[in-house]
Amino acid sequence: MKRAGRALKFSIAGVAVILLGALVTGLFMPLEVTGVMITALGALGAVALGVILSREPIVSQDMLVKADIKTLPHTTSLWLDAQRKALPAPAQALADSIGVKLECLAPQLQALDEREPAATEIRRLIADELPELVAGYQRVPENLRRDGLNGLSPDKQLVEGLAVVDSELKRMSEQLASGDLNKLATQGRYLEIKYQGDAS
Repeated sequence: MKRAGRALKFSIAGVAVILLGALVTGLFMPLEVTGVMITALGALGAVALGVILSREPIVSQDMLVKADIKTLPHTTSLWLDAQRKALPAPAQALADSIGVKLECLAPQLQALDEREPAATEIRRLIADELPELVAGYQRVPENLRRDGLNGLSPDKQLVEGLAVVDSELKRMSEQLASGDLNKLATQGRYLEIKYQGDAS
């Protein structure tokens, strides 16, 4: 959906430039049939170029660890979007919700120092724990994801884990908005609690 919006924006801009160029040229000389055909081909080329330019770079899990805290939410969102098709439907809905929260979080991190404990907590959640949760699920053979072994369903664990990430992102954003960085930095570990609960 995001890519379609970008493609449409780039294509409209390209077509507008082509038509403006044709209009200006038409003021000084008649376009005739050849000029109209060139304009039409140029407009088609602009649409194709818009689609090509709308492509986002492929983000690997390793790139998340190296990303700057200011660009980390966008980079994580791109990575998560690329994993979306491999997730079950309930997890896809949560991935979408997490993507929206990451977009909201990005402007809040522009003034956050990388050395702040709050930055460490945010990085741990969206560069370590979230990717490992999704990657761990993807390592489970497809035939075992729904039912799992010993009554533990990887599908259910993934959805529960993503729900925790989603709620933690909301909490972090609220605390950043209120300027309560100390509380954000000292709050308990989110996903660890969930995993301990599953192990018991």
